[in-house]
Amino acid sequence: MDNSFNDTEDNIRPPDEAKTEQLLEDTRSDFEKEIDEAIYLSYQDIREKQELSRKYEEQILKEYNEETNRRRDIFRDLLLSLNKISRFDKEIREIYEIIDPIIDSYCSQYIEICELDEKTYDKIFGLLKKIRNNQSASNLLKEIIIKE
Repeated sequence: MDNSFNDTEDNIRPPDEAKTEQLLEDTRSDFEKEIDEAIYLSYQDIREKQELSRKYEEQILKEYNEETNRRRDIFRDLLLSLNKISRFDKEIREIYEIIDPIIDSYCSQYIEICELDEKTYDKIFGLLKKIRNNQSASNLLKEIIIKE
């Protein structure tokens, strides 16, 4: 047994010689260093502007969605009642078909006002007076729909 132990020692490879390495100096010219620094600063500036733009876009979308939901809430009851009545009344159905896209466009913030001829305007608001509905929605609708 003692013999096998000596045999393994002979097969061990001697360690490599120690090498000393020297770090290379930065051999770039001052101009190249300035260019690299300018590129890095430009990249940082672009990232900051992109982040600022992303935050601004999120804020705008949030405000848009909040305003759209607020406007839809105002007209929800009026449109529901008109829709129910329009199933039985032809004149109300005509009015509903006129004001539904107007209200939808207003709620989606595509338009702020809509001009209608005097006859249509009088017909719409004449029939709306006869229906029990949310008065604030009717008043706001008068601000949105105006006579030519």
